[in-house]
Amino acid sequence: MTTPAHIEQYLLARADWVPSRELAARFGYRDDRVFRTAGGRPGICSDFAISGDRGLKHVACATRTEWLTFKHRLRRHGISELVRVRNLDRVRANVTRTIKRPAIEFERDTGQAVLFPQTHSRPQRPCVAGAACTTKGAQAS
Repeated sequence: MTTPAHIEQYLLARADWVPSRELAARFGYRDDRVFRTAGGRPGICSDFAISGDRGLKHVACATRTEWLTFKHRLRRHGISELVRVRNLDRVRANVTRTIKRPAIEFERDTGQAVLFPQTHSRPQRPCVAGAACTTKGAQAS
């Protein structure tokens, strides 16, 4: 079984960009997805390698320009994700202010709750002759 230490030694020995497909084939992986961050987990080379358009390179072998390009790309990505979260927070706050929560009414005998749709107001009970009418503008006849 290949460990990340074997891959690290190989990248150090090559001291250049190595395509991720080449690494996958050399170390017995079905595809190169294991080298990329996925599902919130970092890739297996993220502790010692930088990635670029040409593949992976050990961080010790990277030139200053390659390192700065990698660093700024990650920083820009992180900032754009934070901006997206901030914008979604604002949208969510505006939407939740305008949405009226549905009224819940409990049935007296059984205690079951009735959830009325948001688009309709709570249904009014018809006025019965001789009873006090609670509907606005309606009067008992």
